[in-house]
Amino acid sequence: ILSRILWLSGCEPGLNRLGSVDTFRRYIYLHGTPDCEPMGVPLSHGCVRLRNADLMDLFDQVPLHCPVRIENAACPDWAAAPLN
Repeated sequence: ILSRILWLSGCEPGLNRLGSVDTFRRYIYLHGTPDCEPMGVPLSHGCVRLRNADLMDLFDQVPLHCPVRIENAACPDWAAAPLN
């Protein structure tokens, strides 16, 4: 975790909030990742990894307690994309 974190809290009481897989207590974040690390492949323990520059931009735009929805969807091949 290199730049910032957006610490997530579940919104389903008894499940991912105050339940057996509580998101906040499991330290699930959106967090920065070094440019040398591949993207689009799972390399974290439940967190969502973003490039540091992308997270820095996002961090300044997201207010406290902003709802975040994470869905399982097909992702582009970010690993093949050139680094900026």
